[in-house]
Amino acid sequence: MVKVLLVNPSMAELYIKAKVKSSVPNYFPLNLLTIATPLIEKNHEVKILDMNFYTDIKSALTDCLFGFKPDYVGITFTTPLYSQSLYMASVVKEYDKKIIVVSGGVHTSSVSVDTLEKSEIDIAVVGEGDFKLPEIIEAGAEGLEKVKGIAYKKGGKVFANEREPYIKDPDVVPFPATGLIDIWSYKVPHTYCRKNPVFPLETSRGCIYGCVYCNKSVFGRTFRFKSTKRVIEDLKRIQGLGYREVHIIDDGFTTDMERAKDICRQIISEKIKLHFNCPNGIRADRVDLELLTLMKKAGFYRVAFGVETGSPKILELIEKNLKMSDISKAFELCKKIGIETTAFFMFGLPEETEEDLKATIRFAKKLKPDIAKFDIMIPMPSTPVFEEWKRKGYIISDNWDDYGIYKEKKVYNHPYLSLEVMLMYLNLAYKSFYLSPAFVFRRFFKSLMEGTLIGDLKIMFSTKW
Repeated sequence: MVKVLLVNPSMAELYIKAKVKSSVPNYFPLNLLTIATPLIEKNHEVKILDMNFYTDIKSALTDCLFGFKPDYVGITFTTPLYSQSLYMASVVKEYDKKIIVVSGGVHTSSVSVDTLEKSEIDIAVVGEGDFKLPEIIEAGAEGLEKVKGIAYKKGGKVFANEREPYIKDPDVVPFPATGLIDIWSYKVPHTYCRKNPVFPLETSRGCIYGCVYCNKSVFGRTFRFKSTKRVIEDLKRIQGLGYREVHIIDDGFTTDMERAKDICRQIISEKIKLHFNCPNGIRADRVDLELLTLMKKAGFYRVAFGVETGSPKILELIEKNLKMSDISKAFELCKKIGIETTAFFMFGLPEETEEDLKATIRFAKKLKPDIAKFDIMIPMPSTPVFEEWKRKGYIISDNWDDYGIYKEKKVYNHPYLSLEVMLMYLNLAYKSFYLSPAFVFRRFFKSLMEGTLIGDLKIMFSTKW
């Protein structure tokens, strides 16, 4: 038996310049709790350290290392939190160089060798890491060359092993070890949910579409899904644990529409009483009247759509494989059924001009979503747009800390838009959408009906207009 400490980095620095910081959801680290279950089943002792609850990272980590004395420390790596994760690895090694530091997540899956070469990390997990830590522990230092899906250091050199095939049947992915956390310590603001506590649930993996800005380094483009039986079992367990709302965080919950309908029918049949939201987004062309009707009856009160742009030309260039008419129809159907909508938009997409940005703002107001979210596109490593722009010389920053959507740092030279222009239109988008008389009128009466008027007013006055 060994002791394993799993560390989730703090997201606080990402949202310093966010327009509506008070609406940022605080979920438990689903990835780490899922990784924890196979470790516990192998009789290893596991502890979760979530830095979102601490302001002094070094002190919190050092105290935990001193009290728990782990043999392995696993750290989640995301691109815009790169330095924070590197810093935590250095703190671990400063405390005890014998502790094995393992990184995982989308960043190390994208640039594993580079990450190892520039850090004190010992092992990087590439791709799906659900069962990888028990395998690494069992292999030991001398057997790492036989472990697929990792890069590791040995004798001062970095070696990258063959990638592990994707998990074919996600039903084998374990239920997260929620016993390691206090479920009530994770709160989601009322603008993002109806009832706390909220459980972020994964029912499928992989997205079959090829949007140029999307990173597929962990789950790939093959759609793999949990069976309806497994999903219903999980929902019953979630309800039994005291959760009152579920946020489905799949890349494409409705990719297989018949499967999604079957899940909804079973939720209704089994009388599962939970609120449901799809905050990560579903495809506008993967819904129909029957599906949305079933979703509404099953308890889905809101879904998000990745609209991205109001320009048909740009929509085609980003390879979203979606029509403007599909988008409009999806929003019309949701309004008809009574399901709230969130719409995601991006500025700075390939070949965009100021006219395209204006078209996006007009389209957002035409769709009339309940929530509109506008961001500047950041080309993350290993995405098609990053690779193309790197070849063209557009990428000007190799400082991963700058690659956060709210950091407002210039990481690329767009061929037609300056960062200053994009930020100007970003501010214009929020003001023209949320301060428009039509939206204010709709939101005021909705707030009165739902009893959230005071909370909504607080958010409005704290928003950076």
